Parts: sequence; structure tokens; C-alpha cells
Amino acid sequence: MLPLSGGTFQMGSRAGDADEKPLHSVTLSPFYLANTETTFLQFQAFVEATHYVTDAELGDGSFIWDSLGWHKAEGVNWRHDERGQWRSATPGAFGNYPVLHVSWYDAAHYCNWLSQQSGLTQVYDFQINTLIILPVANGYRLPTEAEWEYAAAAGATAGDQPYAGRGSLNALAWYSGNASGRVHIAATRRPNAFGLSDLTGNVWEWCHDWYDARSYEKNRDAADRSGPSAGQERTLRGGSWNNNRAHCRLANRSSRYPDFRDGSIGFRVARR
Repeated sequence: MLPLSGGTFQMGSRAGDADEKPLHSVTLSPFYLANTETTFLQFQAFVEATHYVTDAELGDGSFIWDSLGWHKAEGVNWRHDERGQWRSATPGAFGNYPVLHVSWYDAAHYCNWLSQQSGLTQVYDFQINTLIILPVANGYRLPTEAEWEYAAAAGATAGDQPYAGRGSLNALAWYSGNASGRVHIAATRRPNAFGLSDLTGNVWEWCHDWYDARSYEKNRDAADRSGPSAGQERTLRGGSWNNNRAHCRLANRSSRYPDFRDGSIGFRVARR
């Protein structure tokens, strides 16, 4: 976890997609953010300690990428790679790759476990058919969209610096132009000015926020903004090994239902 000082920065884009506008000022309190996406070994430690069963295991598997394109495959879960192949837990093999096939709910449960391990207050209170979020809790959680973009930009704006770091996209990220159709070990591309890796490319990252295409209009001036208070889909940021340059831009936004999972989505953790 790296400490970030927060402050005021310009979020969004003047020239990007409609849901990236308007460019607006956001003020953030200090926070911590993981240097990399959560790895296979880290998620394995959580599962072994808690016997947690992921959404992919409870449901009908997860989406994989192969010669047929994206399609759902039964039996595929966090133990598999982007093509649905079984991963080894050996650190020198797949252990330091980002964990895949995890839903937003899975990521939130992982955050709660980290909070328990550290004696911190859990952010996500899972009750029967209800999820209560405690915004002032000091435990681990997913980064808000604003925190994610602030960390990725490292003091720049999306208009001045298109990706998370300075230099060519090939040096900064694993994306469709250099990833050879697969995910890669975490932190093997150049970090940004804050020392954070893989905020651009490798895997999409779940954010804490609900997604709303007009959320910047509705909530753009709020301090420590965390998006809409309700919604249907959770936000994803950063692009992945399977995406082109446009989808890897700092300001680009995507979203999925919170129980969705596939071989291009992972997450990293944050806390107050």
C-alpha cells in the first residue's frame, strides 16, 4: 500500500466520450492504494483462510477468451487464466499474475477479510439480501473512481497525459498491441510517477462506485466524491490486455453488474 496525499485535481476529459465530461475539479482526502492489482497468491490466501466461494463457483462459471472470442465457460473461476486454463499457485508460475474471474462482490469480501486481518472496521456489511456500505470505516475497500483517476494521473490531467505514466503505451501497459492475447505478471511495465503499476492495461479494475453516465454532471463538485448513491452496475477503470489504446485512456469508463466476472477483470484495494 502506498500513501497518497490527495488534494485537488482535474477529473474527466474535454474531448473524450460523453460519460467523461465535463472536466471538473475534485478534492480528495489522503488515502492508501495498493501498488498492484490483487494477485492470484493474495486471493488464494483469502480463500484458504475463509473458505469463501466466489460468484463464478456459485453460478455458471465465467467468461473466457479463446478462438471463439468471449464466451461463458462452466467451471471457470479465480483458479483459471483468461483462457480458462487451470493456474498453478507456484510463485514462479502464475502466483504473481492478477487474479481474474472475480466479481465486484468477491472483491468486496476480500477487502473485508483484509480489514479483519488488520483489526480495522469493515466497509462492506453483507446482510441477507442487503449490502450496507459504511463510508467512514477505516478498513480496506475498492478505490473510488476519483481516487483511481487521481492515482493513475499522478498529478497530471487526462488531457495532458493519456495514460498512467509518461512514455509510450508499450512501455507503460499490457494492452492489445503488445500483450499477445493474454494477461501478464503484475508490475512488469513501467510504473507511473507515484510508483503505482498497471493502472493502465493488464486487467480492468473494479471501483467502489456505482456507474452513472451522467454522474459527473450530478456529483462533480462533491469532496471525496464516490459517485451515485445507487445504481445497477459498478464502475471499471483502466482497460486490459484485450483492449485497444482508446479503452486504456485515463478518463475512459466502463461498467458491469456487480456479479459479473471474466478473464479481463481484476481489482486493487484502497483504504482511508
